Amino acid sequence: MYNNSMKRYNMVEAAKQLGVTRQTIYYWFKKGWVNPKRDYRDFPVFTDADIRNLKKWKSQLKVS
Repeated sequence: MYNNSMKRYNMVEAAKQLGVTRQTIYYWFKKGWVNPKRDYRDFPVFTDADIRNLKKWKSQLKVS
């Protein structure tokens, strides 16, 4: 699945990194735009790579 030495972010931490609310990320789940990995408790978790990819994706959504 993923290396134990990798930093993993929970929903609150990921939301802070992305500059959005936790509810926004849940909305993305509902829409099928984001499909997070899950930990042993079935909670969504994000790696550094996931955060980078989401930041890139989010920046492409912005309309000028």
